[in-house]
Amino acid sequence: MFKRFLCLFFVSFTFLQILQAQKNGILPLTGIRYFNEGIWAKNIDVNVDGSNLLSDRVGLNKEIEIKLQLPVGFTPAAGNFFAGAEVTLLSSGGAVLSKTPNVFNFNEAKGFPAAAFKELIVKVGLRSDIIRSEPSVTIQVRFFDLKSKNQLRLEFPVTIARPGEPLQVSKLAVFVKTTDGSPAITSMLKIKTADVTVDTSIRVNPKMAYISLDIPGIEGTSMDEVLSGTETFWVYDEKLNSVKTADKLLKKVGGSMENSIVNYVLKIPYKLKTSPAKNYVVRFRWESKDRKKILDIVVTK
Repeated sequence: MFKRFLCLFFVSFTFLQILQAQKNGILPLTGIRYFNEGIWAKNIDVNVDGSNLLSDRVGLNKEIEIKLQLPVGFTPAAGNFFAGAEVTLLSSGGAVLSKTPNVFNFNEAKGFPAAAFKELIVKVGLRSDIIRSEPSVTIQVRFFDLKSKNQLRLEFPVTIARPGEPLQVSKLAVFVKTTDGSPAITSMLKIKTADVTVDTSIRVNPKMAYISLDIPGIEGTSMDEVLSGTETFWVYDEKLNSVKTADKLLKKVGGSMENSIVNYVLKIPYKLKTSPAKNYVVRFRWESKDRKKILDIVVTK
């Protein structure tokens, strides 16, 4: 029998920007898939070593903290909320490495007082004796209401980092304002806003529709640094299945070399214009060559 994951519940008063409460979606930075089935939260934080995790790469024997801030969707009963959380760790091949039916079982009978129901936190340790030589694992967390059928499912594919590989974490990760409300987060860059639209006028492939990201006036970087950085994008259907595309991302980088101000325009192919399907999820990520500066944005169209 494997030891249970260490899980905690406590109160905090940290208030961050609200992520859009879509039914299904992808979180920036980590790429966690979420399935909102009646439970949601003001924000979902993923931390390691007390800082925001900026990627899906985590080393062995590290502990990942997944936090729901101001959770909603739980049914009150006698002034309390009755929350549960099932945690499952899967191997790269899908085998169950460990499973805990309810990490909040110590509170099943009495529940959590409504006045203190501010955060739900689950901590998952990537123990080397459980993971062994697995190159990757998937953490599945299911928050559920003991008084109804409401639940929130999270799926976090984690790549096991190489020994000695620096962990991508930051206390400086901040939300970026977008014109359509798409969740976007940056670390070590100053971005006032990102204009998000759909562009069907691209002539490179006139059959495709593109997500357009127009990000003017980026501070804290340079044109050379942006051009030498790594750009990656992913496309998912409404059920969050990966959609493969052979088309390439298009970009334009300009700005002022004297003031280190960068204007960044991206065109990301995501579907055929004739496709009737809706709610495609497109995630774009840029990171600097030293992996310290990051921009991660998730768009649903």
